[in-house]
Amino acid sequence: MPSLPLCQIAFSVLDGRRSLRWYQEAFGFAAAGGTRLFRGPLASRVQGLPNVASICRWLVDAQDFFQLELFQFSRPTPRPRRPDARPSDIGYTRVGIHVAELDATLARLASLGTRPLTAPMGARGTRRVCIHDLEGNLLELMEDDPREPTARARPRRATGVAVRSITLSVPDLERSRRFFVETLGLRESAGGALHRPEHEALWGLAGAQRHTLVLDADDLFVELVQYTDPIGRPWPDGYRICDQGLLNVAFGFRDRRDFEAAYARCRAAGIRPNGEPLRLGVWSVVYVNDDQGFSVELLFVRPWYDGRMGFKPHRALLGDGTPARVVRREVAE
Repeated sequence: MPSLPLCQIAFSVLDGRRSLRWYQEAFGFAAAGGTRLFRGPLASRVQGLPNVASICRWLVDAQDFFQLELFQFSRPTPRPRRPDARPSDIGYTRVGIHVAELDATLARLASLGTRPLTAPMGARGTRRVCIHDLEGNLLELMEDDPREPTARARPRRATGVAVRSITLSVPDLERSRRFFVETLGLRESAGGALHRPEHEALWGLAGAQRHTLVLDADDLFVELVQYTDPIGRPWPDGYRICDQGLLNVAFGFRDRRDFEAAYARCRAAGIRPNGEPLRLGVWSVVYVNDDQGFSVELLFVRPWYDGRMGFKPHRALLGDGTPARVVRREVAE
C-alpha cells in the first residue's frame, strides 16, 4: 500500500507574479492557474487568519497530483522573513528539486541573476547545489533523482523538473515522528538518510550537529531534522503562516473516507485544526497544527476535478472576472 501522498508545498510570497515567472523560467514549472477566492470567512476558517484575503497561483512539475502553491496575502499583511534567518531555524526550511540538466539549469539561473550558495557538491551525475529563490526560500537542486525507481506517474516528464523533498527543522524529533508517522501514517524511509553530514555545507551550516528522520510521502520525502548545534531558534514572536516563507505542506486524498479518517486521527491525538473541515462536494480541506507549531493541510480532491484545483497546466485565475453564478456552482459541487 503506497504511503500518504505529499501533494502540495505552499509559499507565502510578497510578489506572486514575479515568483511564478521565475519558477517557470528557471526550472520549467508549468503554470496551473490560481484563484482569487481564498478570502473571507470560509478561508479564515481554513487558514486560521482573521479577515484573510490572498491571490493564490499554482505551478506543476513532471508528476501527477502535485503542485507548488504561491500565496500572495493582502490581509493580514505578511511580515518579511527575518534578515538573519538560518536553515536551522524552526519551520519548513528547504525544498529539494530534481533537475534533469543541472548545468543548463545553473546557466538559466545565472541569466536571471541567481547564483548558487557554493560550488556543486558530488561527482557528476549526483551533484547537489543550493540557491535562494527570489523570496529567499532555500532550494536544493539534485542532479540525480532519489525516487526514480519508484516514481509515481509523471505525465509531464519532458518538463525536466520534479520536486523531491521538503525539510523541516523541528524542536523535538520524537514528537514530530509521532505526528507524521503515528498520526498521519507516513512511513520511515527504507532508503535511510537523504543527506550526509557534509551536505550541511551546501546551505551554510558546515559542521552542524543534527539528528534526522526521513519519511516516505508516496514518491516524495519528508525530512525531519533536529539541530543540536546550532540549536534551532524558535518561530519569531507573533509568527503567522501568512508571513513570508514556506507556509505548509498538504497531504492528498482521493477517497473522502481516507480524508475523514486522517482528520479523526488528528483530533484523537489532540492535534488542533483551525476550524472544522470545509467540505464542498468534490473537494474538502482542513488545516491542522501539530504540537510544535507546524501547519499541515489535509486535502481531498476527486481526480476529475484536478484541473480546477491547479493540478494540471492551465492559466485561468478563478475569480478573475468569473461570474458569481459560476462561483456558486463550484461551491455547490
